[in-house]
Amino acid sequence: MKKIKLSVAALLIASVSFAQTQCEATTKKNNQCKNTVKTGTLCHLHNPNHKSKSDLVTVICTGTTKTGNKCKNKTKNTNKLCYLHTPKKD
Repeated sequence: MKKIKLSVAALLIASVSFAQTQCEATTKKNNQCKNTVKTGTLCHLHNPNHKSKSDLVTVICTGTTKTGNKCKNKTKNTNKLCYLHTPKKD
């Protein structure tokens, strides 16, 4: 019996540690939004400052290849470098 109580308590503690809350906004039908939020109080649908990757503009990479030609890869990175030319973080 003690093992069951301990395992239930451990599950409750683990579920609370993720710290996700429900969005505070309301839908068009005046119901509370059911999306979860990791940071802040509004989900990505209701947050006016949220920027998704699809909002970013695709550009041609400004890097050069080993042969000295311009890179032809497309990127959405703000530094205008593709995954091959972006400096690696150590």
